[in-house]
Amino acid sequence: MWFPTSNGKLCVDMSLITISDLTMEYGPDTILENVSLSVARGERIGIVGRNGGGKTTLLKAILGIEQPAGGSIHIAKGIRIGYLSQIQSIDESQTVIQAAEVALTAVADAENELRKAEEALAENPTDEELTEALGAAQDRHQYLGGHYAVDGLHASLKALGFPESTWDKQVSVLSGGEKTRLAMARLLATSPEVLILDEPTNHLDIKAIEWLENFLVQVPGAVLVVSHDRRFLDRVTKATWEVDAHRVTVYGCAYSEYRRRRDAERQQQLDEYLKQQAHIQKTEEYIRRNKAGQNTRNAMGRQKVLNRLDRIDRPMDDGAMMRAAVGDAGRSGLDVVVAQNLNKSFGDRTIVRNANFTLRRGDRVGVVGPNGAGKTTLINMLLGEDEIDSGHIRTGHGVKIAHHKQEQDDFGDDESLLDAFYDRAGLTIAECRTHLAKFLFTGEDVFKPVSGLSGGERAKLAMSLMVLSPANLLILDEPTNHLDVFSCDALAQTLSRFAGTLLVVSHDRSLLDETTNKTLYFDGTGNVALYDMPYSAWRDAMASAESQPSRKKAVDQPSSPSAPSALQRSRDKRKLQAKLEAVEAKISEMEAEIAAIEARLSAPRSPDEAIADAKSYETSGQQLEQLMSEWELLGSQIDELG
Repeated sequence: MWFPTSNGKLCVDMSLITISDLTMEYGPDTILENVSLSVARGERIGIVGRNGGGKTTLLKAILGIEQPAGGSIHIAKGIRIGYLSQIQSIDESQTVIQAAEVALTAVADAENELRKAEEALAENPTDEELTEALGAAQDRHQYLGGHYAVDGLHASLKALGFPESTWDKQVSVLSGGEKTRLAMARLLATSPEVLILDEPTNHLDIKAIEWLENFLVQVPGAVLVVSHDRRFLDRVTKATWEVDAHRVTVYGCAYSEYRRRRDAERQQQLDEYLKQQAHIQKTEEYIRRNKAGQNTRNAMGRQKVLNRLDRIDRPMDDGAMMRAAVGDAGRSGLDVVVAQNLNKSFGDRTIVRNANFTLRRGDRVGVVGPNGAGKTTLINMLLGEDEIDSGHIRTGHGVKIAHHKQEQDDFGDDESLLDAFYDRAGLTIAECRTHLAKFLFTGEDVFKPVSGLSGGERAKLAMSLMVLSPANLLILDEPTNHLDVFSCDALAQTLSRFAGTLLVVSHDRSLLDETTNKTLYFDGTGNVALYDMPYSAWRDAMASAESQPSRKKAVDQPSSPSAPSALQRSRDKRKLQAKLEAVEAKISEMEAEIAAIEARLSAPRSPDEAIADAKSYETSGQQLEQLMSEWELLGSQIDELG
């Protein structure tokens, strides 16, 4: 891994990368224009901007993957750049450990150079040039990790979710996320002088993200990172490049301070814009009234001044992306999701073991745990997409679900953005364009082919469809993957306004803290527990419990005093279950009766018959409410018995 050198030769204060008047174009479209930047050793820079705004284009220009239309990029001599892209290419015929150990090639080369330098100096021990060459070879070997490189690579693999038991797996059987984590472990072990990461947290669980944060703040080289993870940016970076409107603006601070400064600048720009617009409107009114009268000369003069005026652009509203709210499906029953003695395994691997929990109406639950622990599987079982081994998980009465899947959609690459939305939305073309505009798909953007969308734009298209479904239970599986930081902020605001029940699987700690009040934790061995606190509070409580064993039992296994015997609980539960089933049957009968009354009310009827049906409808509605309340109470009592 990275180690500081002994004589400082590799730590000279210099620009590793110099960008001068860079212009990048795609056909007729200008992506970046006259951009000048520099990267010095030790800098850690976060790159932010809207999806499709040019962040990845800037990285590819630095890497030489894409050629500029103008300007230049200079890389200092001998500087190696390591790059983690959002799409990985790894030899699938290799095993995990074979693919990872490709990273040690540079170390092996450095060892050979060191051995040759030692042998040459041994033959001529007084030669100053050979002595200096040996020192340089030693520095290079040490910088690349030296004799600790193998240990460092193995530590990276384990930290990023590859225990030793997985090292003999074929790369071909890994998921896309696993391949990304393998590529990251390999990259970090190569110790490049400049490390460029494009959305590195997308496929990491929270534990791996925190490991990566601790790693990156210690590297002596430079780090450039594109990320939507606001807390990650705050903990890793010291400077921010904002890519917006073909330009890159440099802020000498991490993300949160950048947003504070930027918001203040945008507010000032908005104030100046509104002031100028008022001046323009007043001047135009004067010109209109006087251009044909006695003050024609003054009016013409003011018109010339107005023509030369440097117009201030109205700043774009970051919150516009997620202004659309989720459709309201009305109030659900008290118990929204109930899991009882739920079990699920894949082969000999236990995913969920005897899980028992209840989500109540209005709960806002963040689901966390290691990758592969069963978080998505739980959602699939709730939706009926995965079979349950034993026990059950169900939704309560009146629950309507809207679901955002993790990186799954059925869009065809050849269809346009507008066609993809129109074919699935059930709206007119005009209504589709109005709705898409709320997600910043405007003008000619709607005719882009789906294949040309960035990952974030594709995610926003899926969300634009999801919010059309009226729901009182919103289920989101890693919703911030591929979104830009501004969209993540706007998503958090939208979820905070949602009045129903929220179940969100996420590694985004900021989103969890801003939108949830409970935490459902999967420990990776089948255990699932619901905690009555948001993520950071739960994390602090668990850390405190780990440091104080006497408290750990209280946190992990809250006691229940004066609990009835198992036999008595079983008898009581059977009685309550029988009552619950009887009430459910009555609810079904009442709902059928109400539907019949609604059908009669919509048909031609005599006034007397209509009045009678209206009274029956009101009475039946009141009876249904009473049955619903009884159903919720019985469900709660059953849940308390476990």
